[in-house]
Amino acid sequence: MGKWELTMEPVQEWGEEHEDGAVFGITLRREPVLQSAEPTEAFVQYRTCKVRRLKAATLDRLVSHLQDPCCQEQDYGRILLSTYHTFTSSNKLIEVLFQRDSFASSLDSTSYSDSSLWTLLQMWLDEYSDDFRDPPMHSSLRLMCLQLSGHPFLFPLAKHYEALLKKFQTEDIVADCPVDYIEEPALNKEAKDVESDNLADFMDFSITDVAEQLTRMDTDLFMMVVPFQCLGCVWSQRDKNENLSPTVWATITQFNAVTNWVITSLLHPSSSASSSTTTERAKVIEKWVWVAQGCRELKNFSSLKAILSALQSNPIYRLRKTWSAVSREAVSVFENLSKTFADENCVLTSREIFVDSSVGGTVPYLGTYLTVLNMLDTALPDTVEGGLINFEKRRREFEILRQIRQLQASCSQYVLPRHPQIAAWLQSQKRLSDQESYELSRQLETPHDTSPSSSGWSHQTLTKKLSSLLSGNEGSRKNADQISVSSSGSSSSEIEESPSLSSCVQNTSEVFPSSSSPDSSTMSSSPSSSQQDLNLNPSSSSSSSPASANPHLVSCHKRSISMTTLPFYNRQVDDSCIIRVSVEFCDNGNMYKSILLTSQDKTAQVIQRALQKHNLDDVSELDFTLVQVLAQGRELHIPEKANVFYAMSTSANYDFVLRQCPKGKRKQLIRSVSLSSGRATK
Repeated sequence: MGKWELTMEPVQEWGEEHEDGAVFGITLRREPVLQSAEPTEAFVQYRTCKVRRLKAATLDRLVSHLQDPCCQEQDYGRILLSTYHTFTSSNKLIEVLFQRDSFASSLDSTSYSDSSLWTLLQMWLDEYSDDFRDPPMHSSLRLMCLQLSGHPFLFPLAKHYEALLKKFQTEDIVADCPVDYIEEPALNKEAKDVESDNLADFMDFSITDVAEQLTRMDTDLFMMVVPFQCLGCVWSQRDKNENLSPTVWATITQFNAVTNWVITSLLHPSSSASSSTTTERAKVIEKWVWVAQGCRELKNFSSLKAILSALQSNPIYRLRKTWSAVSREAVSVFENLSKTFADENCVLTSREIFVDSSVGGTVPYLGTYLTVLNMLDTALPDTVEGGLINFEKRRREFEILRQIRQLQASCSQYVLPRHPQIAAWLQSQKRLSDQESYELSRQLETPHDTSPSSSGWSHQTLTKKLSSLLSGNEGSRKNADQISVSSSGSSSSEIEESPSLSSCVQNTSEVFPSSSSPDSSTMSSSPSSSQQDLNLNPSSSSSSSPASANPHLVSCHKRSISMTTLPFYNRQVDDSCIIRVSVEFCDNGNMYKSILLTSQDKTAQVIQRALQKHNLDDVSELDFTLVQVLAQGRELHIPEKANVFYAMSTSANYDFVLRQCPKGKRKQLIRSVSLSSGRATK
């Protein structure tokens, strides 16, 4: 053996093996050999095991791999069932499963219940039955029952699938609308029996009761989330059709409602707080801080994040006199919560706290997972060379979906009482628009009396956050699992003007939009344009936040069909990077969309992909020019036939704008570019 053998890595990426319609990643694993007799020499004997992992394949090979004796991946079937919607339909998968002769022949044996087909079909029924919910016909479920009836050995499974069909049909009769579309807010169900004349005041409620009621509502909605609807390829299509991810939209609606309840309880004229003294309004803030702390104790991180976002929003943040009257203890708790659940720590807390669900339930902040899944979808291609399905991408997405399922299972441990009075009060609150919230805030405290340097909580906290944003959080760099995502609930209208603490760090307007308003009197400076670190907020229009890349999401083998490293935002790595593109004329809150840029992409290709991302399929890329936004109001016009990867400025943020050409004029070839004037010259 020797010293060299002892210093070898126990697991080594060896390369890839290509077969007809499939690509396998090869890993060599060193394992100690167990010795039956007493060893006579002082050394350890090792053996090398070859492990094959399917990385890309055709649909037929993905299905046939289920029966491959070399398939050593325990969760392969779950990965397939969790992500197959991204590359095929339920009907097609059923047809491919039952068309294979190998599967049919395996059913003739006496051990048919141990066959890979039986195992997969049982798992599909037990864990992914929502896949078959397609009212009113439920065509895929009918096809499954038809296929099962043709195999006598599968009759026991056929009965279970037929029972599922009857259940869905009964639910369709009860409901006048499709059962998979959530229209009624969670709180309506518990508030119907409370008359409006008997509504209590927020300050009369117990802090524990409010936290319990919020947790109960969040739990009900989170347990209804279909994990597949969180995938980036599904979630990114929400601009076209919200019905693609209704269960996700329901949690977003609830998140925004909680944020609005906090703001309304402080600002609305019908609220006792808005017509009371500064001290009494401060008491309302204190109570919400303690409710947030109660949500933390219940491990309800969704409402916790919503309450923090509301208290950090501009209409509340700017109330200097009110914040100065808040008790030191409440301010200390608020600052601690804001620091612990800050934007740059979002995934860190999700790893250390959200997944710690061994005791009691846990309701996560879903925006974290939506952002990571959206970034994975942007960074990794759906297919690889030869048109093969990139199953390695699906494997990474499955790891996130598995966390969501684990947290959903933990929610069954909650035993929370109902509080109809609180539910009725929440339902009675008027929803304020951004402008209404801002105007009411100005009526309570004029801009002349408001200063960000004398705000309610310590200015040192804000300074530390901005310093962390500009220089990088050293603690987060030491953590191998850290990925930067944002978690503010601010709206896109706030991004450029709002000084709220949340918008000074990052913003997820595309993930969780909510109420907020601009206040030009307290505008904050934007971060440096020379940041070079990974940002997992693909839609944010604010400046990005630094974080270290996650080594667990990086493949170490250069011959891998998937990328050796995930592309970064604001950094060019391995001939690729992530850029963000907005459309100038598009009325969508100046929303940015992230796209993958490689060293082979020309201007027309980038414009075309950006238009597709913004769901502008009815316009031509010939009617737009591509402009990179630089610091100090300057712009870099990308020439029409340029290679964008090499033409762009790498010292500025990787933010671009699609600008429409003047009417009647299409793009002309741009000969040169002037950075000083920000104008292109021919």
